[in-house]
Amino acid sequence: MTRTAEVAVFAGLRGPARTFTYRVPEGLDVRIGHLVRAGFGARAVHGVVVALDVPADRELKPLDGLVHPIPLLTGRQLALGRWIAETYRCGLADAVRAMLPPALAARARSGLPAARGERTEPVFGITPAGHEALASGMPRLGARQLVTLRALAAGATTVADVVHAGGTPAAARSLAARGLAIRGTRGVRRVPVEFRLSEADLSRDMPATAPQAAAIAAAIAGMGTGQGFLLHGVTGSGKTEVYLRLTAEALARGLGAIVLVPEIALTAQVVARFVARFGERVALLHSALSAGERYDEWRRVLDGTADVVVGSRSALFAPIENVGLVVVDEEQEPSYKQASAPRYHAVDTALALGRLTGAAVVLGSATPRVVTYAAATTGDLALLELPGRVLDLPLPKTRVVDLRLELKANNRSTLSSALRTALQRTVAKGEQAILYLNRRGFATVVLCRDCGYVVLCPACEIPFALHADGRLVCHRCGREEPRAPATCPRCGSARIRHLGVGTQRVEEDVRAAVPNARIVRLDRDAVKAKGAHAAMYERMRSGQAQVIVGTQMVAKGFDLPGVSLVGVVNADTQLSLPDFTAAERTFELLAQVLGRSGRGTVGGEGILQTYLPDHYAITAAAAHDYATFAEHELRARRRFGYPPYGRLVLLQTSAAREATVERRATELAARLRAAAEDDADVLGPAPAFAAKRAGSYRAQLVLRGDRPTAVLDRVDPGPDWTVDVDPVTLLG
Repeated sequence: MTRTAEVAVFAGLRGPARTFTYRVPEGLDVRIGHLVRAGFGARAVHGVVVALDVPADRELKPLDGLVHPIPLLTGRQLALGRWIAETYRCGLADAVRAMLPPALAARARSGLPAARGERTEPVFGITPAGHEALASGMPRLGARQLVTLRALAAGATTVADVVHAGGTPAAARSLAARGLAIRGTRGVRRVPVEFRLSEADLSRDMPATAPQAAAIAAAIAGMGTGQGFLLHGVTGSGKTEVYLRLTAEALARGLGAIVLVPEIALTAQVVARFVARFGERVALLHSALSAGERYDEWRRVLDGTADVVVGSRSALFAPIENVGLVVVDEEQEPSYKQASAPRYHAVDTALALGRLTGAAVVLGSATPRVVTYAAATTGDLALLELPGRVLDLPLPKTRVVDLRLELKANNRSTLSSALRTALQRTVAKGEQAILYLNRRGFATVVLCRDCGYVVLCPACEIPFALHADGRLVCHRCGREEPRAPATCPRCGSARIRHLGVGTQRVEEDVRAAVPNARIVRLDRDAVKAKGAHAAMYERMRSGQAQVIVGTQMVAKGFDLPGVSLVGVVNADTQLSLPDFTAAERTFELLAQVLGRSGRGTVGGEGILQTYLPDHYAITAAAAHDYATFAEHELRARRRFGYPPYGRLVLLQTSAAREATVERRATELAARLRAAAEDDADVLGPAPAFAAKRAGSYRAQLVLRGDRPTAVLDRVDPGPDWTVDVDPVTLLG
């Protein structure tokens, strides 16, 4: 009997990607999950076997051969791939390819290469002759050699140790040549330095707090059941220690663990604690690694060398044999949503993985998405709470400053008088401060600087966006106004302006307020180099810098006991974006950045500057009151049918000609409305938030309702449209 194999080929197909059936050559031992080579037209491509012995009614091409003798994907990974393909309406090949490291195809032309983790580095040690030379004050040593020899005598071993002490590698080699030192080598994993931060990890010896112990016990009981948990703990409440102890329990049971973190460069401390606690059992999988580093780490998991995987989205697909625990730290982060096919959300996919494997899935956050919180309050997830900080440190007392009053007092600086005074006092005491500018977003909004009125779309009650040509556009329903009002419709003031200020302007004002302070700026422009974020953190940790001015990069991952002041320069920018998650993202970011203050014994305070001091996201963040915020936000979501009270599908198209985009959008909107029935409302068409990008015009439609994907079962948008199921934003 001729055997056949169904293969998800990596051929870059557009539209609904298909699988293809091949003949299995005689004697080729092919199993499900094998990576194979196969002919595809005039070229050879890679693919993964997803089924065997499928019926075929025509002559088939044979497989060229196996890339690796062991299947690279397990049955549960392929089942997860099918779930992704079905849920997010992508091809199975797209879902399967996301489970393999990007460098694999280039490396696997003649077989699967081994990891190259055993690079070496030189190490040095002092000899008895070297000790004698130091004791006798040997006169023939140069200055660098003497410094280097003293460093070796003090315990330095690596080149980094020697350089840190003021010596040089050349001097160490010269000392070895003279017999005053000994030189050797040791193997080195290709782990970037920012993930190998020194970490005393004292928490391992501290008893768990009562809430931590309860959370750990509940999650351990969930191992083997596929239960999902929300670990809701305030900033500094010890969530990472809960993750570490749960991981230790999983390993003790012979199970592996997957730990997802957002934007790994911003959470290097969390990664460092896992490396410190579990050593070589940890593999790092993240796009911040080079292709070679990432492949090496993936290969270590495949070979069974590592059974704890730490990384972002794609770490969820690591080839761990038996998964007992999946952790998603900072589950509210939008970076868990993949922006290109397959457009999966890592949180929902982690929960699906738990159901497939029985692994306990722990979603951790101080400010969870209201969708997640609602699931925990209705019983779909088990709620675990850490209501206080470790060591009973208080959350920072926060003052809300009304910027409208500052303007009336003729203060044009980005710093209110309260923030300037607090900053000067903090620097004078030798303490540290973080100044945060909520600057995520692309367009500006129109706001009255006297009464705080924001120009809203009357149909959607979200802010109009001001375009470069002066138009006001609603990016949800497409409504337009030809120009912004010249005076405020509420109070009649002529001071109605677009809102926006940058980090460089804030830095200038800070330098004017505290000219002798050591100031660093942290935004995307300042940390383009690899490891720059870790270097900035180290400058603050060591006291080399006193004030850090930054965007949302400072809102997480900075556990600095010396920070006693956090100032939010303008809390309204994110709040005024035309998106259904605007209030949620504002609250999350404000709560996270305010939580950077008061983590040491000196205590802390926060100052939150805003033109909208009465908005529920602002008042709840200042009070560190998540429950009140969630109550208000869920009420607003229910009113308009947004998640969790309805699902969304975002459809977008682009073309070089604006007329082409408008025609496509109008035609598809008509087809969708004709087929929608009671499953969903069709919103739009409207220009995309970035209406023109890279020379292409863009438009979008939104399906909102109980069953929006059912509409797509009846209407195929076609290859000119991207389909994003359950988007985290409509500002794509």
